[in-house]
Amino acid sequence: MKRATWLPVTIMAFAFAAVFMALADLHTLFRAAIVFAFLLFCPGMAFVGLLGLDDRLTELILAIALSLTLDTLTAMVMLYIGVWSPLGGLMALAGQSVVGSTLQVALASRARVGGTP
Repeated sequence: MKRATWLPVTIMAFAFAAVFMALADLHTLFRAAIVFAFLLFCPGMAFVGLLGLDDRLTELILAIALSLTLDTLTAMVMLYIGVWSPLGGLMALAGQSVVGSTLQVALASRARVGGTP
């Protein structure tokens, strides 16, 4: 499986796992690790992957920075409009990650068909 496909699939898997564990109200160290890893990497990586960077370290650093930014902005918007909910915030970030990952897969499949990304 090419990186253009496995990375978005991994991001979606982490998003679904984090939301499932939060909805199931599992109180384990495994849930904390999955949710922490999701919040730290996935929202940013879903969109940084669209840039098509060659340097993996730069991509990772940008993904972490963008993830923390999206986490903070999501929380700020929720507070501003008065609908604070940790589960709702996690679901919103999961939705953003799925959208970015879907765009990555769509662009990769378009490039394989012969179009330009």
